[in-house]
Amino acid sequence: MNNKELAFRYDLFITPDWRDRFDTLVNESIELPVEGRILDINCGTGAHAIELAENMRGKAEVVGVDPDPERIALARAKALVKKSEATFEQGIATALRFENRAFNLVIGDASMLRENQMEPVLAEMVRVTEPDGRVLLKLTTHGSFDEFFSIYWEALHEDGLDAEAWGALEELINERRTYTEAETTADRLGLRKIESVTSKEDFSYEDAESFLESPLIKDHFLAQWLGILPLEKHDEVRRHIVSIIERERHDGPFEVSIKATIVMGTR
Repeated sequence: MNNKELAFRYDLFITPDWRDRFDTLVNESIELPVEGRILDINCGTGAHAIELAENMRGKAEVVGVDPDPERIALARAKALVKKSEATFEQGIATALRFENRAFNLVIGDASMLRENQMEPVLAEMVRVTEPDGRVLLKLTTHGSFDEFFSIYWEALHEDGLDAEAWGALEELINERRTYTEAETTADRLGLRKIESVTSKEDFSYEDAESFLESPLIKDHFLAQWLGILPLEKHDEVRRHIVSIIERERHDGPFEVSIKATIVMGTR
């Protein structure tokens, strides 16, 4: 699958099924400014940045940044169709081109990033926020995907790999910070008036294959999860995961949940 196809899958499936949940949480958590400059980091295909620009009614400059050029191309096309004043550019969240203190509000999406990427992204967000400006970081916190990890451990046990892979699996399970740990990081990076909101978000799948083949899991998480194993073991363990899910769901859907969290602070 090429990058353009992945970007279209992201827009069709990840935006409504994943990003919209975080964006709704942002909209419900903060009174947005009526004017100024807003930066949306890791903006995906631009839906929330376009929404923000529409809500500001031309009184705010909204800039979306994403590392994927194909997603940026889709964001620009959508902005053109909607006649939105939001602008988009390719850029890396940890090395933004903007000057210090350039924005009144900075929103960043770290919900799909590895844990070790969260702090550098937040540090760069703080850098480009003006004094008394607001910073909002979206992330998944500890307890996300626990339903899957329980089944994954069982599959490893059935394959006799639990002792060999347990340490790496434990790291996967525990790598996401708690919201209090995320708040502590925000404090260390210089934010004030820190608070967070968390929502338990449920995802339902008809069966094991629809879960593992969904764009959310297949395109963004499964390779990382199976990556703790030797490549030659991937298919075998995957088959056991399918078998366990099918055995345990009792003809009902397979459901997993995440802890969607927004950490907010003032520069």
